[in-house]
Amino acid sequence: MTDTRTLLNRIAEFRKRIEAMPRLIAPDAPTPVPDTIRNPLAEALPQKVKAGSRNQAILEQSLRQLAGTEEQIAAPTQLCSRARRLLMESQGLVTRLRAIADDPLLAGPPADDEGQARDGDPLVVHYRETAAMTEAAVRYTLSFPDTATDQMRLCEGLETMLEAAQRRFGLLVSALESHRGDVTRTDKLARFLAALDHTDTPIDPEPLYEITHALMTHDAGRPMRFLYSAPNVSQAYLGGPSLPAPARFIAAHAMNSAKIAVRILRNDTEWRGRMHEVVLAVMLQDIGMLRVDPAVLLQAKPLTTEQRRYLEAHSRYGAEVVMNRLPMLGGLVEAIAAHHERADGTGYPMGLRHAQVSPLGRLVSVIDVYAAFNAPRPHRPAFDPRAALTEVMLLADSGKLDRQSAEKLLVLGFYPTGTVVELTDGSTGVVLNTRDPRQALSLANKPMMSLLADEGGHAYPTPRFLDLAETEDLTVVRALTRHERINRLGRPYPEYV
Repeated sequence: MTDTRTLLNRIAEFRKRIEAMPRLIAPDAPTPVPDTIRNPLAEALPQKVKAGSRNQAILEQSLRQLAGTEEQIAAPTQLCSRARRLLMESQGLVTRLRAIADDPLLAGPPADDEGQARDGDPLVVHYRETAAMTEAAVRYTLSFPDTATDQMRLCEGLETMLEAAQRRFGLLVSALESHRGDVTRTDKLARFLAALDHTDTPIDPEPLYEITHALMTHDAGRPMRFLYSAPNVSQAYLGGPSLPAPARFIAAHAMNSAKIAVRILRNDTEWRGRMHEVVLAVMLQDIGMLRVDPAVLLQAKPLTTEQRRYLEAHSRYGAEVVMNRLPMLGGLVEAIAAHHERADGTGYPMGLRHAQVSPLGRLVSVIDVYAAFNAPRPHRPAFDPRAALTEVMLLADSGKLDRQSAEKLLVLGFYPTGTVVELTDGSTGVVLNTRDPRQALSLANKPMMSLLADEGGHAYPTPRFLDLAETEDLTVVRALTRHERINRLGRPYPEYV
């Protein structure tokens, strides 16, 4: 606490020095500058840092390093108007960095049950590096020589530095907003499901309708991003709302299923008018899983007979919850109860066959399986989207899933829009537009791309458009895992991790 207070006092001293600087200058007149000045980047960093997270420790360390706690920076006796303007732009970026410094999503993921930090968040790293780049621009300005001619020449380099820092800041803000939308909706759904499970009376479905509307309007047309939360995780970020496990795990799967439904049905002549019904059904399909011990969902080894019986009861229990506490959605009960039934009668809880399950139930089953394949489970990693689609089609071909419903997934292509992939030459890109395998199978693995990094893993300064259908040698090899996306793109393109 004493160190923090000392640091805040030094920041306050810097503020006084800034306020004492002259504000009104002639357009082309040189600007007097104090002989020494403290590092202004201290203004951009959080005043309070919470303990308990590796990312918070990183921010605290950056705060101490970048604040220049003891350092005095020698400055030129005067600055030309161009250098003065660029210094003010640097300070403006500092202000904007400070405005997001306390964003909850920059707190990083919470520690696990043993107090160990979970995987680091690339957004935190991106913030720290952007702050350091801004500091470098400020230091660079304050190291200018006194002569106006030399200052004008060096201003060209300073402008380049500022453009890079501002571009990184824009990417950071965009990535934060995208992440915030997913986290907010997932937590909102998890909270609703938990409340639904802990009441014996009907509950207002308005939060569910709001999420459905957001997915069908704001999320429509956006890149597909598969979400995941471990069964024992109760918080998305340090200090975020704590929800009973496995509510966030269930909600993340429900959100993936709902996003899939929106994308495959928005132009479907059969289901377009009933899309909201499908979205509601897939968001409620696993409400019964709240009665399952998270330890069972985390178990990598085969379940015991008793554990499997307990797990399989979630379909029936979920249907009862919806029927009793959401009576206005009674039309979804049959689909929720049957979403683990299989067309050949090998499913549960009733062992129903194809004709005994409603079209909605058959469609929900297909979406549920495809969404599950695209997320990790304790006994396996997440499937590559192409492998996930292939597995679903094989299940349909073997008579376990409804073929007509399974074929609707082909609209997503082998790699849905927004998938980060590796090409045959080792370069990395993100899918911009897919091709339906039913229309041209030979082109299904050749989507329109935005290349982000070369074969050596070096990021391009700006994305490069490429239509793989126009190339002979390049095709998509595979989708990258989250760990690979962080390693290759976390620093230059945080929005893709």
